[in-house]
Amino acid sequence: TRRQQGRRLVQILVRQMFSRASFSFVAGCVFISLLRKAHEAWQRICQARAEFLWRRHVDFSVIQACVLSTEHLGSLGRVEKRTLFVKPVAEVFRNEYILARVLEAAQKAAASKDPMLMTQLNEEDKWHVLNTCTNHISSCFAPYHVFFNEARRTKSYYKSAWYCFTLTCAQTEACGRWFITPYKPVTGPGDVGSLRIRMVLVNEQELREIAEGTAEAPACGMFNGRHESRWQVCQRFAELFARQLQRVTGSRNTQEDWGKNLCGSLGRKKVASHVRLAALDNAPVPEYEPEDNSILRIHIPFPSSAHKAHEEPEDATPSAEAVSKDVVLFE
Repeated sequence: TRRQQGRRLVQILVRQMFSRASFSFVAGCVFISLLRKAHEAWQRICQARAEFLWRRHVDFSVIQACVLSTEHLGSLGRVEKRTLFVKPVAEVFRNEYILARVLEAAQKAAASKDPMLMTQLNEEDKWHVLNTCTNHISSCFAPYHVFFNEARRTKSYYKSAWYCFTLTCAQTEACGRWFITPYKPVTGPGDVGSLRIRMVLVNEQELREIAEGTAEAPACGMFNGRHESRWQVCQRFAELFARQLQRVTGSRNTQEDWGKNLCGSLGRKKVASHVRLAALDNAPVPEYEPEDNSILRIHIPFPSSAHKAHEEPEDATPSAEAVSKDVVLFE
């Protein structure tokens, strides 16, 4: 009897062990199957969303830097756009907080129909966003900065120009694209621009001319709706430029100089830096409107011409002009 009881006890234990193992195995299989189904469902959702955004020409995964030029505005009604670079937006704004703020501001700008993204950010975030963009834009002209700097000591044909830039987010819904200009037009609802974040650069002198009205669209109208949209961006940009210039100089003259210290905010009397910093602690915090401090200046050197043996030394860049200047202006 003891032997029989022992066998029964072993059988009971084996049954319990197998039943538990079987249950765990079945439960594990079910759990893995559910995870797999959930992952496949999530992939389908992501793919559907990606296709939806692609069909709508929405791409917030990258940021584009481009130059807008009014060179052919008066003669052809065109605002030319030239791309400097396209980078993943997460590569430009590596901090997750500021990346989220920029994407949120982009969505607000797109919904408000005002292409100027920077007006949607608070004052503190504006500085960090614009300064980050300055570094990426300035790196496009990295060798030129060194060559221009050496123009102080050697004969050089490098010159420089001031540009302004801001961030925009808008989508051009007007037609005007060609596969082979102008014989293969893109027709249908797909002929719309991409909704993405852009760093838009415009020559400062062109902004002055737009602001004062000397640069304007031709009487015959713009080349097409796409160039009309670019022209509207330039006009809005010029409004922000004129506002910032007036705030710094106190003058409504759009040809006014920024001042000896670029932004004109420093006094002529020399004061020790620690005294100025101590005074800032008790200084009242100025009130800013969303349009204030939404642009930044950047100094871009460039080669004006190739060196030729027969050219006179006077043709080279004067030493007074061949000085590297600050690339940042912010009030």
